[in-house]
Amino acid sequence: MICRIHHLACLVGMVFCVCAPWQACAATPLEWKEHEVVVFLGGANTVSMQKAGYLEALLTQQFARAHPIFRDLSWESDTVFEQGTVIERWREQAHFDEDGGLGDLNQQLKRCGATMIFAQFGQSESMEGEGKLSAFTKAYEQLIESWLQEKYQVVLLTPTPFEGPASPHLPNLALHNRLLAQYVEAIKQLGRDYRLIVVDLFHAPQNAQTDNGRHLLPEAHPALANQIAAQLGVDLALSERPVGLRQAIIEKHQLWLDYWRPTNWKLLFGDDARRHFTTGPTSLRQEWASLLPLIEKAERRIDQIANNRKDPGLKRPDPEILHAHPEADISKEQEAFTLPEGFSVNLFASEAQGLTSPLNARWDPAGHMYVTVTTTYPHAFPGARPDDKIIRLVDSNQDGFADHSTVFADGLNIPTGIEWGHGGIYVGQHTELLFLKDTDGDGRADERKVLLSGFGDGDSHQTINSFIWSPDGQLYFGHGDGCESRVETPWGTSRLFNAGYFKLRPNRLKLIPFLEGHMGPGNPWGIGFDPWGQGFGVDGAGGISWLTPAQVPTTHRRRLPRIGKPGGYCGITYLDGQALPASMRGSFAIGDYKANRVSRFSLSSQDSGFLLRWEEPLLSSSHRNFRPVDVKQGPDGAIYVVDWYNPITCHQDDAFRDPTRDKAQGRIWRVSANIHQEGSPPADSLDLLTAPLDRVVESLTSPDAWTRYQAKRALTTHPEDAVEMALERWVNALDEKASDPGFGHYQGLMAFATMEVVRPTLLKRLLKAPDARVRAGATKLIGRWHDRLESPLAYLSKCIDDPDPRVRLEAIVSCAAIPSEASLQIAVKAIDHDMDSWTDYALRQTIRQLSPHWLPTLKEGHSRIDHPSHLAFILNEMRDVEAIAALKALLERNQLSDQETKRAIISILAHGDPKDIHRYALDLKAHIRKGQYQAASHAEILEALCDILTSNPVKVTEQAQQALLSLAMGPEKDIRVQAIRLLGLTRCEEASEMMVALATHEEESPELRAAAIATLGKLHGPESVGILGQ
Repeated sequence: MICRIHHLACLVGMVFCVCAPWQACAATPLEWKEHEVVVFLGGANTVSMQKAGYLEALLTQQFARAHPIFRDLSWESDTVFEQGTVIERWREQAHFDEDGGLGDLNQQLKRCGATMIFAQFGQSESMEGEGKLSAFTKAYEQLIESWLQEKYQVVLLTPTPFEGPASPHLPNLALHNRLLAQYVEAIKQLGRDYRLIVVDLFHAPQNAQTDNGRHLLPEAHPALANQIAAQLGVDLALSERPVGLRQAIIEKHQLWLDYWRPTNWKLLFGDDARRHFTTGPTSLRQEWASLLPLIEKAERRIDQIANNRKDPGLKRPDPEILHAHPEADISKEQEAFTLPEGFSVNLFASEAQGLTSPLNARWDPAGHMYVTVTTTYPHAFPGARPDDKIIRLVDSNQDGFADHSTVFADGLNIPTGIEWGHGGIYVGQHTELLFLKDTDGDGRADERKVLLSGFGDGDSHQTINSFIWSPDGQLYFGHGDGCESRVETPWGTSRLFNAGYFKLRPNRLKLIPFLEGHMGPGNPWGIGFDPWGQGFGVDGAGGISWLTPAQVPTTHRRRLPRIGKPGGYCGITYLDGQALPASMRGSFAIGDYKANRVSRFSLSSQDSGFLLRWEEPLLSSSHRNFRPVDVKQGPDGAIYVVDWYNPITCHQDDAFRDPTRDKAQGRIWRVSANIHQEGSPPADSLDLLTAPLDRVVESLTSPDAWTRYQAKRALTTHPEDAVEMALERWVNALDEKASDPGFGHYQGLMAFATMEVVRPTLLKRLLKAPDARVRAGATKLIGRWHDRLESPLAYLSKCIDDPDPRVRLEAIVSCAAIPSEASLQIAVKAIDHDMDSWTDYALRQTIRQLSPHWLPTLKEGHSRIDHPSHLAFILNEMRDVEAIAALKALLERNQLSDQETKRAIISILAHGDPKDIHRYALDLKAHIRKGQYQAASHAEILEALCDILTSNPVKVTEQAQQALLSLAMGPEKDIRVQAIRLLGLTRCEEASEMMVALATHEEESPELRAAAIATLGKLHGPESVGILGQ
């Protein structure tokens, strides 16, 4: 056997002496020793490669007699600079235990028993630009040296090339290949320098491998594995692999992930690791440790299959016996409800239709309901395969009862998010965002695709959840405390640390995080929108938040105030339509699961924001098992309440294997108003999936919110050009009926946005609409479309001066989306109008978000932001000491022009340091250039200081006030006027007699006398009139 292994090692070495353009030469050959432990490191493509199992199967078969073991430490968005297996909270060091945690990367490699490393880096790093190449090379070199120091064998895999997009909405990443080639060459040079084997996947011949430009499709993995294996000298002409080998590897790999990258890490080693949840007859830590013998068993099975011995099979644990609460009684539960007058409640579906612990309910445009259910929650049993489901429910005769139930999808893992769109269903589960589709119309998904991965799952009840479409077609969802997401997209890595929200633009695969790090809700579990795009989030542990001011994607921590009191809220819906009484339309219903009720609130405008008022609850229960975790208005106008039905509400406060946890039951209740008898027409029951396109477009102005919402979903199933033309016809017809754009035009613009079709002409019209809600909605799109509009800042320069405060707020947020100094120039103009706490919040976060674009120019003395009060607001927010120091150094070296000198001084003064005010504004020496006193410039600087101190008062030194007194009596009129104004702004009492003399001296100029009178007013208020009279 030893001879066989050495022969294979020679093959591996020999292949690199062939002068193929995609192969490296002169590398030290690999030696596949017995029980080699091969560790994979890399980003999303490495993650998917390992999950696919093709390469591992090839290597396992080729070197079967060496009995190799494979370990996967790859993580989405990993780079040479940071690896998820290290930087994820509490992995390197446990929160509560000095001996806990997994250690740094080298410690983790030792813990795995690594002897060989396959590393694939460079793709994500190259998207950072050419300027990062040197840092990339140095960091990779340091990693390699640390590995070689431990005597590991190292194989470097280059990235595969970027590809052109499958959709015109995606970026053309193929344009990055010129730069990626430089990173590949750096990798190959490292291979030459350290005599490492380099597998060149960048230059190797290949067919199309991606549909988003960077991530390998499942069907690409067999060819990729063959490419790698061939360059490693594996004999691909060997007989067909043993039956079941790859599947056994996939099973083992899942066990490994369950151990090395487990769900509920926060409760294993984080700040919740000592809560009651982790205890029980068997603790969470004990269950986690029990995975190790299961992994060893799975590896023995792989070894037997690879060596053509009998497959012992995979022996999973017995299925969990699902506990059903013994006192469950639907009739008694129904009797326990209290409803508003004129409402009734009936059971729509239950466990009889497969609803075991239901989580979410959504509909397709035909009116079919889809419900996610879980028996895996809160944690999969060691070795068990999660088999959570999506149940499809149909009320075929529209009598308010589900009469048909099918399993749309199974094999899921705690699917906490679901929404229908683009002809299929988006599902959030575990670390993945999936897209499921029924292509043959049998009511069951037969197509399953991972759209994005790398979402956090540090706590299983806080993973990505509560999917909802905004009026402009963005998919919003949140995740909670304990979860950290690093998601590779065609636009780069999208990160969300701890609790926060994402919004996804599916056609572009653009994923935008906001309100991260506990700035808002700690456990987001529901988002609702009013018809005008104003979003509201509910928190499983902390109240209700208005989300618009928070949609500046900065990581700067600033707490967002709540508009609704704390409580246990889960699920939210906007109430509207003909099936509800007028008094209830326009309010929101939310699942108040701790209080066993569905609460309700209404909103009224207050400045740029909203004032929340609690209304009569929609549904209350005296039954303790009633747990409303999702609330949605349905196609018939009724409100559907997803009832988790459980005596246990939160897995953190109860043992995770508590035997009384009800996993066998669940309900969906249907709450309806009895108003049709009064002559109101029923809700529109049109099947929007089969309706003609023009009819779907007309439904955008339906009086029913559900129909309007689903009309946009239905549009996504039609060809884009056909939708574009239909919308154009419809909007043109609206123009003939109304001179001013209204709700119909707004809906048309939002439908265009849903399809990612930019319409500048319609946008311009809506920015001038009489209705401020229309203008605000249109303003929101400027930031989103900025890369496809000709002059987005020209639009925003007008919006920022809109008479409505909410429009101005939307303008600030849109400015934050445009990465330039000019964006902040416009955004900060908001302070020229009345500000409230919401506009202040958004503007300060925008300053932080745009700081990479304005702060460097400020430090260089070339800032275009020169309005004194604007600059003062910005610098008072940033308090950037380095920027001020850089400006001072430039002034000291006389490296600036006259105009730049004036701007630099104003910037320093805006920082508000009393010593700087004296040195740079009042000391005459600061205004002498080339031996000449610059009186005009000095007067302008003093005028700017007046503006600064008006908006940001500062207590100046006594020395400064004495300097002002001298300037007020000097020879230059313009300087005297500004000095007099400053004496009032600095509250210099000593100046009173001087001001009286100046104000009453008829030979002084009118400007001086007016300034003196104003200063007396600031010093003495109403008494100044009497002083002047005397």
